[in-house]
Amino acid sequence: MAKGIKSIKQQHAIGTSVYIVVDQWHDGTTELDKSKKITWLCFSQDKKQPLDTRQLESKDSYVIKIPPKLAGSYRYYVEASFTGKKDPKKDTGLYVYGTAPKKVVTSKWCAKPDGEDIRKSQFSYGHLIYLGLETEGMNGDQVTVEVYRRVSGGSGTKDDQYITAYTHVQIIDGEVNLKMGNTYQWFGKIKKPNPTEEFYVKVKDASGKYISDGKDRIHARFLRIKNNIVSRNSETPTNHTPTKVDKPEISFKRYEPCRYDKIIIGDKDSNKKPFDIVIYDPLQRKNITKYETLAKSDDTENTIDITFEKLTHKGCFTKPNHKKEIEIYLNGQKQSTQVINGEKYTLPIRARANTVLLRTNPGLFFITPDFANSYKIIAKTCAQPGNPFYINVYPNVERELAFVLTLFPSFNAEINQKYSTREKLTDYNKKQSMQLIRNETEILYNEKGGLGYGLQAKVKVDNIESSIELAQTKNQIKKLIGFYHTVQEVLSVFDGRDKESASLAYDKRVLPKVTFDIEPPNVGLALRITNKKVEKTQEIVQQFTGAIALKPITKIKIGVDLLTLLQYLGVGGKIADWIKKTLEAKYNFTIYVIFEVSLEARAELSLTYNKVEGFAPGARKLQLEAGVGIKGGVKSTEFVTVFIPEADGAMQKVKVEKWKGEASGASSILYTYEINSDTKGQYSKHKLEFTGVKATIVIYAIKNGMKYNESFKKDFTIIEKPEKPWYESEKEFTI
Repeated sequence: MAKGIKSIKQQHAIGTSVYIVVDQWHDGTTELDKSKKITWLCFSQDKKQPLDTRQLESKDSYVIKIPPKLAGSYRYYVEASFTGKKDPKKDTGLYVYGTAPKKVVTSKWCAKPDGEDIRKSQFSYGHLIYLGLETEGMNGDQVTVEVYRRVSGGSGTKDDQYITAYTHVQIIDGEVNLKMGNTYQWFGKIKKPNPTEEFYVKVKDASGKYISDGKDRIHARFLRIKNNIVSRNSETPTNHTPTKVDKPEISFKRYEPCRYDKIIIGDKDSNKKPFDIVIYDPLQRKNITKYETLAKSDDTENTIDITFEKLTHKGCFTKPNHKKEIEIYLNGQKQSTQVINGEKYTLPIRARANTVLLRTNPGLFFITPDFANSYKIIAKTCAQPGNPFYINVYPNVERELAFVLTLFPSFNAEINQKYSTREKLTDYNKKQSMQLIRNETEILYNEKGGLGYGLQAKVKVDNIESSIELAQTKNQIKKLIGFYHTVQEVLSVFDGRDKESASLAYDKRVLPKVTFDIEPPNVGLALRITNKKVEKTQEIVQQFTGAIALKPITKIKIGVDLLTLLQYLGVGGKIADWIKKTLEAKYNFTIYVIFEVSLEARAELSLTYNKVEGFAPGARKLQLEAGVGIKGGVKSTEFVTVFIPEADGAMQKVKVEKWKGEASGASSILYTYEINSDTKGQYSKHKLEFTGVKATIVIYAIKNGMKYNESFKKDFTIIEKPEKPWYESEKEFTI
């Protein structure tokens, strides 16, 4: 495919100056090619004599100033080239000529070509005489020079005698230097010569019109010839080239009265950090015709600033004059014409997102590509006549695909007590569930534990979010293999079911009631695809973020029922223990106050990629949390059976208390080791913080025989989490 300059054009003419610019490029020419310098060539009309060669920026105008003397039918050949040489195969250039009113400016009689004016001297018939004329607006034209003899008296010029005419006289560089070698023949046409005769000329163009000097059509007054013959020879008249060759004045410029120097876009990155980017600047070789950004899909607070630097409208080449205004098109349809006050215009923008489809069919929306609203902006000036640029606005869409795997069942045991199912029914890991990349990410989970998995997608546009269930756990795998099976076997040593009689501690009742709770690892994987605006670039990219999280890696919790210690507190303790047991036996409930300590380890790792910034590690975090808590309450000793759905849809019978009321408080110390990055590079950081003290009151009961409900729940903050951590290290940057 051909590349380079296909054609040039005359942009405009101002006075004697002709402005020439590149008109069309070949299809194979890239934007980078178009930003390079080009070579302008100027030749004589026959394309043989080079008059000028210079390199200019591609957006500069090549200017030929053709003075009135050189204006006329003579044409200068101009060509623009990538190679610096004239195209040898075809004419890709342009012929340029100037225009001016036709006029004979000066005249003289000389003894040699373009010599001194010696009209006051007297010639003789047979002398070689040269006529010198300077003209305007007639360069390259052919004219007829008529010679007249002045006759004194009578009716003025009407009585003057016509002597001869010189036809097809070429005006070269605006001048006539005509040799008249047949003056002896003039003598033969005069019947009664005077001692001295006076002659003058008239100049007639190709249309037969006589050319004046602005006042009179008579020129070269007067040639004086005395009545004397020096030669009877006759020579052919010729027109000589001027001894001083005038060339057009050639320069380059961008005409100032109606123009702008730069176009600057004021925008924000994905973190709403404002920045400016220049998309048009001939001096910096920037000519970006398309800019991309993000916006909401509604009409509120979406704007982008467009600055036309040094915007001036002092005069125009065209009529009517341009105005300080821009034309705005949206997806090809004209929206409005807006006046620019000063140099800046704030453009309201909006993205195009099918929020109806998002609500009704989020799965289809998830796989539908995001389309841009395309704004075309035209600011018409003489220097940039209708050059458009485009602002493509994409919606702020986030797509996430999440997968969670439960490795083995949760384990809970009460040492030296008859084993039962967990004391509470909870969603699997709901409180400590893996958050993936963002806290609000929802995942599927196995409600009962055991090896299972869940898969879910989510899509979010602005503040509208929808989850799409792609698959769910189909079965419970009873036997674990490899490492996971080994872990389950290790944990089984804590299982006291059916082993109570073999427990010395149980038999002698020398230990308080102790609970031992281990939560299994959760492995989560997620992929997030986000439309992102990268700072100080002109395009929107899709950013991919992959994450893996283990929340927890492991968690162990040990609790001691403080009320079981009453029996060891002397007489007062025994009385209190007797009252507790009596009440519990009479009213079918049990009272408990449990002190708990816990230790949890969790980790996160993420990696991001986009085509502008490449791969970058995301946050890598390891956390250890040591907690203490106390909970107490009253729960029914009467049980009812409810049905809990398995992950595969089957129903399982579970015995639970008819009612329960509990108050709890907890606090912890959290250690975090994080690897992250900022504008200076990658760094590591340590932090130790106190999480405050939280409390909860909850009451639940079985209603309608089959439903497990919380009838009351309230959270309290006893001690706020301090704003600053107890300890936080400085960033340690990786070299």
